[in-house]
Amino acid sequence: MTKKMIFPLIFGLSGVIVLLSLGVWQIQRLEWKQDVISKIYERRNGEPVSLSDNYKTSSPETHNYLSVFLEGKIKENEAHVYAPQKSGLGYRIVSEFEWNKLSIMVDLGWVPKNKKNEIRPIGDARIVGYISYPDDHDDSFTPEPDIINNIWFSRFVPDMARQLKVKPFLVVAEQIQIKENGLWTDYQSVKPLPISLNIKNDHREYAITWFSLALVWFLMTIYLLWRIKQKTV
Repeated sequence: MTKKMIFPLIFGLSGVIVLLSLGVWQIQRLEWKQDVISKIYERRNGEPVSLSDNYKTSSPETHNYLSVFLEGKIKENEAHVYAPQKSGLGYRIVSEFEWNKLSIMVDLGWVPKNKKNEIRPIGDARIVGYISYPDDHDDSFTPEPDIINNIWFSRFVPDMARQLKVKPFLVVAEQIQIKENGLWTDYQSVKPLPISLNIKNDHREYAITWFSLALVWFLMTIYLLWRIKQKTV
C-alpha cells in the first residue's frame, strides 16, 4: 500500500461505517415503529373499556385510539370542522359532552354542508368510540378558524376546548345512542366518521437505501484504490 492510498482508504471506510450505522439505526427504528403500530392496533381493535378507568391516566403515547365507552349528555355547544369527503363537502360535528361531572368533547361524526347549522338532538347519550389525539393541525399550513361562522380547519384540541369552554379531551364516536321518550335509539343526525388506521412505516425502505449506499460507497472505494495502485505501478 502506498501513501497515496491511505487517505482514500480511511475516507472510504469512514463513509461505509457511517452509512452502515444509518442503516442499522433505521432497522432499530423499524422495530420500534412496528411495536408502536402493534400497540395502536391492539388498543383500536380491543373490546371497549370504560372511559372512567382511563381518563386521568390518558396520554398520546399510551391511550391514543383506545376503544372506550361512556354515557352522559350531548350538549348544544358545537364546533364544526371542515372535512370534505368523496360524497361532497361537509363538516365534522364536535360537541360538548357532559360526562362524569366534566365537560369534554365528542366528535359525533359528519354532516353534509347544507346540514351544518341544523339543530341536532341533545340529551342523554351512550357513546362507543376511541380516545383521540389528532395530528391534523399544522401551525404553518392550517388556516385560522372562522370563529364567527364556527368553521374550523383542524381538530386542534387545545383551541377548540378553550372556545367550547370544556376540558381538552376528545373521543371520536363510532356508535351513538340517544334516549328519546325513555327509549335508547340510534343517533341518526350525523354519520360517524372514525379514522381508518393507515400508519406509515418507511423505515425498511430507508434502511435498504442506506445499506445500498454503503455498498456503492465500498465498491467506489475499492475502484479508487485500484486506480491509484495502477498509476503507481
